[in-house]
Amino acid sequence: MMSEFQRQHPASAISGAFALIRENFVTILIFLFLGVSNENLDFLWWISGGFIVLLLLGFGSWWRFEYKIENGELHIRRGLFVRKNLYLTKDRIQVIDITAGLVQRLFGLVKVDIQTAGSSSREASIEAVSLQRAKEINRLLRGETDSSDAGESEEISETIDKPQKIFTLPGKELLIAASTSGSFGIAFSILATVFSQAEPLLDESEMYDIIIGLLPAQNDLFTIIVMVVIFAAAAWLLSFISTLLSYGDFKLEVKPDEMVISRGIFEKKRLTIPYNRIQAVHISEGIIRQPLGYASVHIESAGYGDDKGTGSIVLFPLMKRDELLLFLNDILPDYQKLHEGVRPPARAARRYMIRASVVITAITAALYWLLSLNNWVWIIPALSVYWGWLRYRDAAAALSEDVLVIRSRQLAKNTAYIKRKRIQDATISQSWIQCFRNLCTVTVHVASGDQGKSFSVTDLEAAEGRFLLKELKGHGMSYGDLQDIPAPEFTVKLPGWPHSLIGSDQAAAN
Repeated sequence: MMSEFQRQHPASAISGAFALIRENFVTILIFLFLGVSNENLDFLWWISGGFIVLLLLGFGSWWRFEYKIENGELHIRRGLFVRKNLYLTKDRIQVIDITAGLVQRLFGLVKVDIQTAGSSSREASIEAVSLQRAKEINRLLRGETDSSDAGESEEISETIDKPQKIFTLPGKELLIAASTSGSFGIAFSILATVFSQAEPLLDESEMYDIIIGLLPAQNDLFTIIVMVVIFAAAAWLLSFISTLLSYGDFKLEVKPDEMVISRGIFEKKRLTIPYNRIQAVHISEGIIRQPLGYASVHIESAGYGDDKGTGSIVLFPLMKRDELLLFLNDILPDYQKLHEGVRPPARAARRYMIRASVVITAITAALYWLLSLNNWVWIIPALSVYWGWLRYRDAAAALSEDVLVIRSRQLAKNTAYIKRKRIQDATISQSWIQCFRNLCTVTVHVASGDQGKSFSVTDLEAAEGRFLLKELKGHGMSYGDLQDIPAPEFTVKLPGWPHSLIGSDQAAAN
């Protein structure tokens, strides 16, 4: 039935146009900037012309995209200017996801994403087909070619794929996640871009007069403060709405061989994560969420992830910290989660605080003298010193029989669990100051997405770092000067969450 080349639904031309906008967003902004700077061309002509060009390109991409399935092999022909042929045999295909984005849902269609074992992201995607056609593609690529057995096979498949556990995100946690989202900076930059593009439509002086007219008092300092507050509030609101739409209707399904994450209000996204591709799990406690007792759970996955090919995936957007161990026991029971570990010595605290504050202090001093700022500005270097002390306090590492735990902090505190067999490489490094202070930095690398992921802890005792490296390198390696290193004295308990859960975690491990 599908041995002849097929075309997608014409709606894929629209999704193709949106994809072009997303992929060339910066270029489009540059053209818009050049367009509005040209007084000989009307701004709306640039917008209309650009939209028509994108639609034509989307239509051309739809027309040139064809696919067929023959003898268990998917053959895709595509390319507007350069013709490309992609062949995927059913033996290579690991996961087939059927999802529905915003455009697909408007037309009652679905999208078929196909992932293979050797790819770092989605290998093939058929953007717009009917649900019936998507099921047929799935059936043919799974080798269920005999129609008489299709019903029975489907029942068996549904039984196997039935989730063992389902986790959802309650409305209260969704609102807190949206309120404390880390995408505030992204929203801020988007607003700045929109604000800059509004200049051709509204003169800068006119905008200033409108804002001044809305304020109850007119002095320069008050105006600046109010404008900053308004801009920050607008960015927060944009981030809040974006997070609500992205993580609304969140559901995590735990199946025997994989986990399936689905989320999104308008655009439904679905990620399938096989257990054998998970490289690391890490818990992120944001600087705003940590005082509230909340954290988010992420995983690093090799070869599977989002559309960008990155392996970092949000496994659960927000969860109370005292529920984390029980949650991890439910989904990843083979990970050891409580360990005795080591942390940087007391003499390393000064180094942490200096590193965190030296650049900020220098910039603050320059601005203070050049702009004659108020003395209150020195609170910024003081906060950076405190930030350095937090980084020192949270840095730690532990190694069990099969899991390495690394805890560190940038702004958020991160606790990473890494299976020893998943570690691609482990190194220790020393700067000349670290050599003088007999300290070192331990770094481990895991496969994740296209570029991999690294976790490190800084300023451990040099002997402790060498011991960790020796243990991570495993047997059969040439240790060189790593021979006969005594085990360090473990002084910290990781991950450092409520000890009342230790008993339940150990029981689950046993």
